[in-house]
Amino acid sequence: MIKHIAMWKLRLADGQDKDAAFALIQAALAAQVGRIPGLLESEAGLNFKVSSKAMDVAVYTVFTDKAALEAYHQHPVHQETRFKVDRFLEQGCMVDYEV
Repeated sequence: MIKHIAMWKLRLADGQDKDAAFALIQAALAAQVGRIPGLLESEAGLNFKVSSKAMDVAVYTVFTDKAALEAYHQHPVHQETRFKVDRFLEQGCMVDYEV
């Protein structure tokens, strides 16, 4: 089993609301489950902590194996999600590990 964790700092246009942007991100990520083989779980959370070191969003996903994670990045459904989400992302980091 593979765990994929990403953390993002959001980039919002003038007048854009962080909660509204997160709702769109969360819905797009949740819509991938059941549509991408090997993606078992997907969860996103909006950080409530204000700090210069803090990221805005954490994403937790679980995959059956490394091959499923690699296929996920190329899958058309994930590409649709990236089209919706990437416009809100300023910076990010991630970690993948096997359990």
